[in-house]
Amino acid sequence: MFAAFHIAGLPIAAALREQPEWRERPCGILRESTGRDDGKIPLLALNSAARHTGIFAGWPLARALVRCPDLKILSRHPQTEAAMLSELIVFADSFTPDVEIVSPDTLLLDLSATPARATGDFEMISSCCEEACHALAETPDLARLAVLEPSTRGRFVSTDELGRLPLSLLGTLDGGDAFLPLLELLGIRTLQDYRRLPRQDLAERFGSLAGHWHDLVSGKYRRLLRLYRPPESLAQSMDFDDAIHSSEALVFIFNRLLHVLSSRLAARHVAASVLEIRLKLEEGEMRREIHLPEPLTDPSALLKPIQTFAESLVLKSPVTGVELNATAAFPLSRQSDWTNRQLPRPELWADTMARLEALLGENRVGIPVPLPSHRPDTFEMRAPNHAKPVAVDSLPPRYSIPLRRYRPPLNVAVAFDANANDFPKPLALLTGPHCGEILEQLGPFPTSGGGWNPDGSWRRIEWDIRIDRAPILRLVYHSADRWQLEGAYT
Repeated sequence: MFAAFHIAGLPIAAALREQPEWRERPCGILRESTGRDDGKIPLLALNSAARHTGIFAGWPLARALVRCPDLKILSRHPQTEAAMLSELIVFADSFTPDVEIVSPDTLLLDLSATPARATGDFEMISSCCEEACHALAETPDLARLAVLEPSTRGRFVSTDELGRLPLSLLGTLDGGDAFLPLLELLGIRTLQDYRRLPRQDLAERFGSLAGHWHDLVSGKYRRLLRLYRPPESLAQSMDFDDAIHSSEALVFIFNRLLHVLSSRLAARHVAASVLEIRLKLEEGEMRREIHLPEPLTDPSALLKPIQTFAESLVLKSPVTGVELNATAAFPLSRQSDWTNRQLPRPELWADTMARLEALLGENRVGIPVPLPSHRPDTFEMRAPNHAKPVAVDSLPPRYSIPLRRYRPPLNVAVAFDANANDFPKPLALLTGPHCGEILEQLGPFPTSGGGWNPDGSWRRIEWDIRIDRAPILRLVYHSADRWQLEGAYT
């Protein structure tokens, strides 16, 4: 057996909760809250006082005002609507954890494991909201249809009794606007009329969805609920009566918190990819994120980078409390490959990274990733688990021998012809480890960038040169008084 909980007219119920003084007056909410008086906008929801005047949801505003001049248009309150749905979920969870949110105002409950006597407490559903109601049926979709019709609410409804419901209820299902008007043109008015039609003819004429609906209204289709599971927070906190001064005490506290964190991760079948730490100090606070090389769940493995962090702390004041949170991710599952090198114990890598950060400082350890620029040695540092793969050029390099760069480049004096075309032409190297006349040269190769930024603009001209009894060199021109040897091809 299945049950359906529904809040009739949720938008207007939420608005009246915020403005209770209008409960006894005819009130409504427009389908589109445009903030202007447009008579063509249809009504989305009405309260009971408005419905008693003879108007219905879906009427244009101008038509409704003719019938009810005192109609008050209220604005929607999405946050209140979400709060009312949350209250209904809590009430449903008191009967069974198998709950599906089928729409923003309707829940489905699987009562197969719920004692029959507990269903008598459904009458207390009005404690969540005055407009809240329920219905029971043999299948979840039939219960959903039953709770939408006022005549079948508050009780168990058999499949035969549901046949007397109007055909328009099928419009609340997915795809209901496709061919429902055609059925009404054929004179089909109730679910019983639809059930009497041959299923095969319906599927051939209107598609497989029509055949699925035929099974649904006949009670032949019983699906599994798409269960709602509220997100469980991984955050933990602990305040101390006496402030902590030593790193050993901090490690002991974090060890306790990590065991709880590990059990929560295991229950959700996930692992921790980032540890978020917050230390409450007597004067201020400190935050730190520890990025793990791969998602972990073992508390001993998670403790090592935290221990390294705690031992490297230099605090201005004692610690009065701690908070620990984690970013969850799915654990890695892969098959061992003999041809590729892998980290056999990733927790050791996390410990190494934590030690390097303790030595060099936060955000100063990572993988250098080249930037999309022609400027040499332009890169950014990224965390090891956030480094993106760098695209490799498929074209072969210009030279078959590598360039061995000088770190830093060597400043040299160069004799050059300043009147050669648009760029200076180097003639000889006067200083540096390789002096002499330039016998051959390939270039110039001018590059520049950052012209839109006066402080970050750059310009350089490169040559590949050959000098007697010296390797092929790369010579770079920056300005008239600045020449550099960037490296040698070896």
